[in-house]
Amino acid sequence: MDRGPEVSAALVAHPGGTTTFGSRGNLPDTLDDRRHFLTDGYASVECGSCGADVMVRKTSREQTAIQWHSDPATVCPAFQGRSRSGRPACAGCPRLAESISAAVKLGLIPIGTQEHT
Repeated sequence: MDRGPEVSAALVAHPGGTTTFGSRGNLPDTLDDRRHFLTDGYASVECGSCGADVMVRKTSREQTAIQWHSDPATVCPAFQGRSRSGRPACAGCPRLAESISAAVKLGLIPIGTQEHT
């Protein structure tokens, strides 16, 4: 795909550090923003049933982001069964959801976005 001489030159001049349009991007800021997005506001929660340890962030009462430290099927019985399609048998674990709700009620997981500086 020919992107035109200006864009191609910018991509060559700044490999890995350009924006979509070929202008110089600030790579350290981009990586720092990504790190903040992936880690800020997360709290560790252990399932009261199976002991699975996950990272949880709530940006609202309705939204819950969960990052697993390992494959859920290896630590959580709810994920160990598989459907005929090979997908997990369930979309989530109700016991982990209860543990997360309890952590929210105890104030261990803040609700809402957190700005970083």
